[in-house]
Amino acid sequence: MADRRRTREQWQSIVEGWPKSGLTQAQYCAQQGISVTSFHRWREQVRQDADPGDQETRQGEGGSVRWVPVELHEVPAPVAGPALTLVLANGLRLEVGADFEPRTLRRVLAVLQEPLAA
Repeated sequence: MADRRRTREQWQSIVEGWPKSGLTQAQYCAQQGISVTSFHRWREQVRQDADPGDQETRQGEGGSVRWVPVELHEVPAPVAGPALTLVLANGLRLEVGADFEPRTLRRVLAVLQEPLAA
């Protein structure tokens, strides 16, 4: 691609023209005679120029973008296998995970101990 010097305003015009072009970035860059790498670098520069501070909203290539606060919570990794395996006399196998509810386990065991209705 030709290494031609462009002004900041020209780059801004190129960057802002891409969404309206209907072309992929690669097609648009080829049409403009620029590399995709240069386009990406200038697109980021134009975004920073448009959003110099910590503004809540800015104009992106697809419309308005609103930044919202996000809280991250660590999720414990799942246990690889059951924490406990009960094998009853009749061969019934009950696998219990590490995060089981004791009340639920007591109810399941109570049901298993009930005599079968004839």
